Amino acid sequence: MSRLNELLKREELEKGVAAQINAFKAASRVSERMNPSLAACDEEEQTVTIEFPVQGWQLNEHDTMHAGLIATAFDEALGVFASYLSAGKSSVSVNISLNYIKPIPMNDSILVTAKATSLGRKLITLSGECRLKSSGLLTNTALATFAIVE
Repeated sequence: MSRLNELLKREELEKGVAAQINAFKAASRVSERMNPSLAACDEEEQTVTIEFPVQGWQLNEHDTMHAGLIATAFDEALGVFASYLSAGKSSVSVNISLNYIKPIPMNDSILVTAKATSLGRKLITLSGECRLKSSGLLTNTALATFAIVE
């Protein structure tokens, strides 16, 4: 069994990711303010989905979620998963590339799904999708690399 498959056993995955979200919220004012919560884990698909409410302070002049805060949501969600996958070691963002497809309106929540694409000894690569909770509409995609820090 691969190291990735071992880390993604459902029961441990849910507990571990929930613990990482709580740790991020406790350690980071940004994470606390973004208010992430675990929405789903899928061992078979190798994904974790994290929900973020769209809050008034996150809106731009068009009353849609600010692009920088969408990037922050991806960094938080993919970072939580990378942190879990680094198995007790620290992980840091190295690169995040985003595609903005549709605006995210106020009075909704977003679901950011992180998928593990590779897990090496030094680097973790994750892809991500952002969808509106209300309709499932795809709003953004991302690809990110995280370094595992010894």
